[in-house]
Amino acid sequence: MKQQHIKKTSGFLLIEAMVAMSVLLTSVMGVFILMSQSIKLTRTLNDQYVATYLAGEGIEIAKNILDASVVADPAAWNVDNNFHQNGCYALDYASNVLADSCSDMPLSFNGTNYGYSVGGDTSSFVRKVNLALVMDGSTQIGVRVTSTVTWAGGTRTFALEDVFYAWL
Repeated sequence: MKQQHIKKTSGFLLIEAMVAMSVLLTSVMGVFILMSQSIKLTRTLNDQYVATYLAGEGIEIAKNILDASVVADPAAWNVDNNFHQNGCYALDYASNVLADSCSDMPLSFNGTNYGYSVGGDTSSFVRKVNLALVMDGSTQIGVRVTSTVTWAGGTRTFALEDVFYAWL
């Protein structure tokens, strides 16, 4: 009778081992999937972080050009630098003019800086700075600057906007 009892329970060890292995395998796979998603999210957040600063830099470049114009001739704060017309521009921190029109040309990255004239590898970021006049009747009283950065083939976008008024 003891032999029959051993025969009936001898297969349970194999089933228990298979169940334990499947639970362990499922746990390990869950950890790997979670790590993979975490790495992907980290890359996305890093790109958003860079895009935020590139958009802010676009606003700062426009403000620097406007300030330089005011210092040069306060009466013509918006004339010498194209701040008197609506438009889209590809601004670079190395340039002090709004001469470049918008394009889908990506910024370059040299390991330290992003820009159109820095050399280095082509990045996935494209920055466009749009100017829109702020009018009071027929008088221009300011300019609205919108800096938009796109990346990941144009599927991701980040934009910042600021308004600069004629303060003189």
